[in-house]
Amino acid sequence: MYPKCADQKRKSQPVDYADKDLWTVSRREITSVRQLCDSSYMPSLSVFRKNKPCLELRAANIDPYHQKIQDKIVAALKLLTFREQRVLVQFWFPHDVGKDQLLTTIDQPFGVGVFDAELSSYRQDSEGRSFIVDKDYEEGDRSPAARVYKRGLPEWTPDVTNYMPKHFPQQECAIRCNLHGYLALPVFDSNIQLCVGVLELLMSSKYTSYAYEVQQLHNALETQNLISPQGFDFPSFDVPNESRQNNLDKIHGILKKACEIHSLPLAQTWAVSRHTSFVSHENAIVKSCSSFDTRCIGKVCMSTTDLPFYVQDMSLWPFLKACRERHLDRSGGLVGKALLSRGSCFCGDVTKLSEAEYPLVHNARMNRLTSSFAIYLCSVEADDDYVLEFYLPPDIRDSGQVSNLVQTLKQNIPMSSGFELGDKSCTVLSVNMEPDVIQTSSDSVADNFMSSDSELTMANPTNLSIEITSKKRKIESLTEMVTAEISHKSNKKKVHFSVSMGLAYLENEVLRSFELKSKKLRLKYMDEDDDLILIASDDDLMYAVATTGTNNNINLTCLSD
Repeated sequence: MYPKCADQKRKSQPVDYADKDLWTVSRREITSVRQLCDSSYMPSLSVFRKNKPCLELRAANIDPYHQKIQDKIVAALKLLTFREQRVLVQFWFPHDVGKDQLLTTIDQPFGVGVFDAELSSYRQDSEGRSFIVDKDYEEGDRSPAARVYKRGLPEWTPDVTNYMPKHFPQQECAIRCNLHGYLALPVFDSNIQLCVGVLELLMSSKYTSYAYEVQQLHNALETQNLISPQGFDFPSFDVPNESRQNNLDKIHGILKKACEIHSLPLAQTWAVSRHTSFVSHENAIVKSCSSFDTRCIGKVCMSTTDLPFYVQDMSLWPFLKACRERHLDRSGGLVGKALLSRGSCFCGDVTKLSEAEYPLVHNARMNRLTSSFAIYLCSVEADDDYVLEFYLPPDIRDSGQVSNLVQTLKQNIPMSSGFELGDKSCTVLSVNMEPDVIQTSSDSVADNFMSSDSELTMANPTNLSIEITSKKRKIESLTEMVTAEISHKSNKKKVHFSVSMGLAYLENEVLRSFELKSKKLRLKYMDEDDDLILIASDDDLMYAVATTGTNNNINLTCLSD
């Protein structure tokens, strides 16, 4: 997908970030490797700043700060290269006009990859539009650029036909101009941490991932002290959280200790990826993670982004980088099973798994990684969930090493540390694979591996049967998109959502669909006894979909005051 980089020298000494800023170093080094890629043969932009007087928005009235931002955007656009020529990049800037704030691209910098009548036509159409972005002005949300500016979060789609026309006023023009891929990123001033505008990118191709374009824009803006979201799932900036940083430092210490004692080549941390972008999919705008990858749409993903790792062998750096550029579905794989069961999972040879069960299987094969052990870790005070993943040396595929590893983890994670290893009161997950077995249990984690007659061997993906039992409810595969047919009085509407987004998101979409402004609503579903049951929480929503939904469809009744 991305240009190939020069091979790195293989090293055997461990990477220890204990005395450095682990998260900054890891981001910078991975990005620097990526910048070794030769982009000299990739199309660049012809950049313009068009002074087109229009009412109050004329060049003579541009304030010094606005002029400074324009200069920076022009400089950044000149650094960009893309994977194709038919690209239009344009900047939207907010202007105060009377009592309103208008977002417009008139007289703003833009660039094209090729001189093209269709690109010119779309640019001219954009210049004829402006959108009110006042805080309480809902009609301003009709444009993707306006939504991005107000939310401060990216929005994208592999094909503009995924939008409903009311959500993308320029859809017809884009299709006519043979523009399909769409990406809009908020641009922040690093000095004041406020959104100063939106960079909008349109192209002919329908890419399944826009991480490369996102990273290109980020790197270019960074040279001008401007901030935008990063590609490859790296957050641009976060509110400092001393407590969380302390927890991450502790986890790094745990990984380092385990790797050094047991001579493990690699250990890393996974956690559920936050929803930090919006994507238009099947005529619905939904929240998504920050991977900018169509494989993550409608799913709850796990990521290693900005989380601790420890590498004993630098030859495994490419694998570590691959993990940081690829999300895992929370509902599958060793890491997902450990999280869902709040227990642990071991596989003697991950290279025998299918790509569907373990998306990184090809990377594991190339780096000669086989045995993997994943175990759940909870931060008691912060209520954060993590999964620690350890790779064993290639020549070790039995449970004996895992038994010793679990003992080391227990010794280094006392209750006083603020972490809890596993959860004895939670779900017991059993995955039976013929002819081999992977057992994951949250009951006395160490005991599972200390038993002399326990045997945890390699997984065979054939004849896979998964059985989940819980003291609460049986709920399976709730990370996919669900279509809800909502009945309100005599009207019916369809709303697309993922259960992981929660009840509040669904209620907001119902309010929008039926235009029930400032009204309280109640959603109900019909159970097996034909009784209407109120959905009052996220758990209720999960249960409703799990017990009454069929083929990712569910019927709901909406009552409003």
